[in-house]
Amino acid sequence: MFSILSENWRLILSVLLALIIGWRLRMPVMRMAILKNFVDKPNKRSSHKGAVPNIGGVIVFVAFLISFVLFAHFDGVLELQYVLLGAIMIFLIGIYDDFLQISPRKKVKGEMLGVLVLLVGGNFYFDNLHGFLGLEVISPWIGIPLTFLALVGLINAINLIDGIDGLSSGVALMDSLFFGWWFYHTGNFEYALLCATLFAAIVPFFIINLFGKRSKMFMGDSGALMVGFLLGVMAIKMCRESINDLERFDLHAAPAVAFSILAIPVLDTLRLFAYRWMQGRSPFAPDKCHLHHKLLVIYDGVHRKATFTILTFNLVFILLGYFCRNCSNEILILSDVVLFVLIFCTVNHLAKRKLAKQAQV
Repeated sequence: MFSILSENWRLILSVLLALIIGWRLRMPVMRMAILKNFVDKPNKRSSHKGAVPNIGGVIVFVAFLISFVLFAHFDGVLELQYVLLGAIMIFLIGIYDDFLQISPRKKVKGEMLGVLVLLVGGNFYFDNLHGFLGLEVISPWIGIPLTFLALVGLINAINLIDGIDGLSSGVALMDSLFFGWWFYHTGNFEYALLCATLFAAIVPFFIINLFGKRSKMFMGDSGALMVGFLLGVMAIKMCRESINDLERFDLHAAPAVAFSILAIPVLDTLRLFAYRWMQGRSPFAPDKCHLHHKLLVIYDGVHRKATFTILTFNLVFILLGYFCRNCSNEILILSDVVLFVLIFCTVNHLAKRKLAKQAQV
């Protein structure tokens, strides 16, 4: 649709439409959530007070879907229809969980189905590792399982950091902005449009989630799962296309750069899974050991301070990926891991000191 418009006008109008739809939907969705009791009630793991609507992901989904469908050219990039179909399926799994609280196993099975739609229908998977571990072009027998694991893992990583106001949406804003800038710069316009539309769809929710009072709501699984899926698609696309764009934009370590952009949710989730496994618990067992939980202790439960601290860390990782984009993949990924370990150990130490002081009072 709107095929007569230039690329830049399609980009501008899709952003504006997503912003308008997202902002106009906030109050109707809020009222529906309260009327139907779609709220998140506080428990021992909660860091909020009072019942808060938990279907803010509907705002993001509707704003993104309408704007992207209207302005994207699907005939130019055939896998986009499967990207969209996978996103819709994963959103439906998420909203079903928000309404009925299904088991983690059933939820993961639904995520797997959405990912398989993209892999099989769109023929969309890692096909080049750009020298990582000595591998360049890889066969589908390696690329498809690798993509499947990476996408399912990232979907859940984004969902797991959705524990305080503005965190998962803020990380998604920053990451989609960087991916969109890169796609635009290298001529992958339809993916730049996807990133820009997702960015604009998240902005209204981010504002009401972090700064809202009467209109405050959470993204819920419906939004976090879908956003995680789309961020994973962006990362895979960067790895699939960058080898063809070196003349336009020098990028030798594409897998490591994508890893840097997504380092905060990925490394925090891997750390948590390893920690729970060593304790003999399920990787999905709930606790308060996330990086953002440690920061809440330091900041006396103030969400905004914890969120903006992690978003600052996220920016550091993005800049590290950008400025080290022509290093070896192994060195850049190792740098990400070392930096994250230093950050977490420092934050954990400060949190323990704060708890020790409180215990002495």
